[in-house]
Amino acid sequence: MEETFLTKMAGLPPLTADLLVNKIYNLLEDNIINMTLPPESNLAEENIARILGVSRSPVREALMRLENSGLVVRKIGKGRVVASFTEQEVIENYEIWEMIEVFAGGLACLSARDPDYADIEEILNQMKRSPGTEDDFYRYRQLNYQFHSRMVKPCPNKAMARMYENALKPINWCWNLSMLWQRTTSNAYSEHEQIFTAYKRRDRTTYEKLVRKHIQDASERFRSEYSRRKNPGGAVHPAANGITMKGSS
Repeated sequence: MEETFLTKMAGLPPLTADLLVNKIYNLLEDNIINMTLPPESNLAEENIARILGVSRSPVREALMRLENSGLVVRKIGKGRVVASFTEQEVIENYEIWEMIEVFAGGLACLSARDPDYADIEEILNQMKRSPGTEDDFYRYRQLNYQFHSRMVKPCPNKAMARMYENALKPINWCWNLSMLWQRTTSNAYSEHEQIFTAYKRRDRTTYEKLVRKHIQDASERFRSEYSRRKNPGGAVHPAANGITMKGSS
């Protein structure tokens, strides 16, 4: 599978020097989330560097960032590989996300001020302008992450806010995958808008109820699609339903 990935990367335009690490990181992240690089795929930095025509240093840094985000792990005898998540682990990650964001965001909505609202509203406006195409999907995923993270930021319990940011690292893969399988951004925008309305009104009860449902719905989408895409051996087929590699944004 990694040979197929490297062959596809070889056909991409050369990466420029500016923001090289970010470009490599985004490219690898997209392919991991899209499952062009499924769990357990080997990520040898020398191979990636050779195919991209860059030195190993930016590749190494990008891989280290992917390790920090929980998408890549080191294994004895294998080196770096794409992390594996069982169906149960993914569901547990959604439950952790729900628990922390509901509580920390609930505290934050009582402490947020006008500058916080302005920042979140700008993110929402960008989400609304998103064309919802596959080419724009990476940008939308980033906005989705920023929306949730920015709402929790005013949380007065800073230990809880840090716990939330750490919890998002492994959840990010699950989260983005459920968005990918949803194949639409219109419903997601509407849900985010309703959440923000309750947040801005300091209606903690409604905010927590909406966030809980938003996350539970994402978890249910994952469960449903994961089950549908299982091959006879019980693993998710990496090329199911037209999931293809996209270049870095």
